[in-house]
Amino acid sequence: MLNLTGSGRHVLGFASLSVISLLGASVPGAAAAQAVRTGDITVPAMPMDRALDMIGRQSGVNVNFDPDAVKGLTSRPVRGAQSAADAIRTVIGGTSLTVVPAVQGGLVVVNDIVVTARRDEAETSVLVRQATTSDRNGLGLRHQPRNTQVITAKTIEEQQALNITDILRNAGGVSVLGNNPNSGASYTIRGFGAGGLVNGLTTSSQYGVAAGADQPVANIERVEILKGPDAILAGFGNLGGNINVVTKKPNAEERLAVSFDTGSFGLARGVIDANNAITGDKKLSARVIGSAQTMDRNYGGYTGNKDWLFAPSLRYKDRLTDIVIGASMNEAVTGIGAYTLFDNKTFRIIDRDPSVPIYAPNQGIRIATKRYYFDATRQIVPGIELVVRGLHDQTLLTTRAGNSGYSRQGIPVIDLQGSRQQGSANAIDGFLRVKTHIADDVKASFNVGYNYGDGSAEQRSGLVYSRILNPSFTASGPLTDIRWSPFGNVQIRSGGKQEGVYGQALIEFWKLKILGGVRKNWFETTSQTFFAGPSAINVQRNNGVSPSGGLIFDATSNLSLFANYSRGEQASFAVAKNGSILPNIITTNKEAGVKFDLFHKRATINASYFDIQQDNIIIRNPADPTDLSPGPGQRGRGIDLNIAGQLLPGWSVLASLTRTRYALLTVNALQTVVAQQPRDTYSLFSSYRSRIAEGVSGGLSAGLYGRSSSYANLLGQYVVPPSRQVDVNGFLTVRGFDINIGIRNIFDRRNYGSASAFTYVPVAEPRNLRLTISKRLF
Repeated sequence: MLNLTGSGRHVLGFASLSVISLLGASVPGAAAAQAVRTGDITVPAMPMDRALDMIGRQSGVNVNFDPDAVKGLTSRPVRGAQSAADAIRTVIGGTSLTVVPAVQGGLVVVNDIVVTARRDEAETSVLVRQATTSDRNGLGLRHQPRNTQVITAKTIEEQQALNITDILRNAGGVSVLGNNPNSGASYTIRGFGAGGLVNGLTTSSQYGVAAGADQPVANIERVEILKGPDAILAGFGNLGGNINVVTKKPNAEERLAVSFDTGSFGLARGVIDANNAITGDKKLSARVIGSAQTMDRNYGGYTGNKDWLFAPSLRYKDRLTDIVIGASMNEAVTGIGAYTLFDNKTFRIIDRDPSVPIYAPNQGIRIATKRYYFDATRQIVPGIELVVRGLHDQTLLTTRAGNSGYSRQGIPVIDLQGSRQQGSANAIDGFLRVKTHIADDVKASFNVGYNYGDGSAEQRSGLVYSRILNPSFTASGPLTDIRWSPFGNVQIRSGGKQEGVYGQALIEFWKLKILGGVRKNWFETTSQTFFAGPSAINVQRNNGVSPSGGLIFDATSNLSLFANYSRGEQASFAVAKNGSILPNIITTNKEAGVKFDLFHKRATINASYFDIQQDNIIIRNPADPTDLSPGPGQRGRGIDLNIAGQLLPGWSVLASLTRTRYALLTVNALQTVVAQQPRDTYSLFSSYRSRIAEGVSGGLSAGLYGRSSSYANLLGQYVVPPSRQVDVNGFLTVRGFDINIGIRNIFDRRNYGSASAFTYVPVAEPRNLRLTISKRLF
């Protein structure tokens, strides 16, 4: 194993970039030196990007193009063209595209007139095909050898989602635990915890501030559910997958839109979205998004929601460069979600009125976030791009909530103290991407890069701790306002740092795409306590390697088969009884499946079988708590099915189904089952829109979201029943106004959320109404 100092690892990272840059510089020359075929080039009408790619294959010429410039365009047919340049000039006829010679050979198709004239596809469609920050090879989602699910801004708007928990109802294999009394939202993917990413980079949630990737939805372009190998790109544990929140970007479209929401529980929410080019050549554009929300109380009777967002961003884009810089500042005060708990004698859920708070209504959570980010892509020469991303994140999480449960004597109690977590994080990711032809019908893409992240968190508690004995957990108990104490000094300070160098290679030939990669990680954690004065700073270091690979076989133009494998590694710093450090926690991810395009590629189905196994988890001897050893963890095997797109004109569908068989591989007196993980999760959202009259259109939608039962503790004594919710919406567009009326949980079903502790079982929303009115002013 390599053992490098911090500066040594920085040198290794940048040295790797330098080496690949030197290697890549010779690639275009090699491509240009290959034999260029002349003769009959014939390409039927098809999407422009596919037509240009086919011309490159038939002619042997390296053809590059700006994906944004050709997005949504259809080529003209070409028959019997004698050269690649002639063929390209024919297929781009009637568009604003042009073809120019590349610096070191080949051809480049560009559009210098309108560079970013439209919003991203995720803002206007249920189905997206282009990858974002989750892929470093530039492949569209359809051609990646993995099952990735995307929930778009269009879907978020139609479903009237107000937070990340609402959005993730659509995600297969995801279990959400929203706003428990100790933290913000948290979630697991395929049975393992996920920290959350923003624009592909880690935030302070990875370093001890348990706020997840939660943020106001007004600035979300898409939410990507990354499963298996995708999670390894971030470097941290995230062994089953991760959630990547992608923020909205500026474009050259002149647009000012406003919307207003109102509904049950005194909901009032306003959003403004202003976007335009700010230079005459439309290469520089700006966007400002702002939102504010208030609510008298939540459906649990606790403190009402109050939040605001301000998110400005700038973008410069021409045919060689794409740079986005932005900020997101928001603060949200929310009441804790309605909940109940199990009776510790009967092992049954206490049936109580969830609209009445337990003990006190003024229990809530405050999350304040300041986030600054940039994303830059620069074409150095045709076929070689440099991509650099960075993020700085500051998060303050304050909880003013009681912990309900039972004392050691089995008496009902509520512990009151409150806590505060404050942290920050920095992340940067840079890589070179090289694309070339290495033979007549063989394309290759290589990327090599360096990833760095660090962060710290401080934990404080209220100065006054009190315990309420024998409170009523039923609806008839008396209510009181809690007088929360101020917070004391820092009790625990923790930090972490992770660095990694990685490389990936993608080879494309015939109908095959083969992807392989490896990442080398270095971990460091620091911790210090202040309970009885400052302790010595404890520093721990470790390292590990994460390989991954995959392939995709295009059986037909509409059907592909794929498979992947990855090995995740999470640093372990636990010490065995003999003084040795336990081995790192290892997870192997294996998946195979199919991707199928339907209805002239307006919809896509992904279906896969996966197998995830964890090893080397820390096993504690029940008879001797100081005796730790490594052992098998858990295994999850199942099927993952999702569909997204437009089945017929005006009719869109987004659906998912995940069935997983979980097994705990080490069973002892303390653990026998996997908690919080339902066997089945499913969702189905369908909407239909049609023209009603001149200038008037409308439609309906319905959504079904559910899961099977799950255990609420590791011994399997407490079982949370299955949940199922149906929402309906009606849409009307008239005189430029878009009206959306929704009824959530239309059958007013009592639903309980997945739980990891039997003393906190979330209760989902009752039947309620939401009304959204939006208008594009210009």
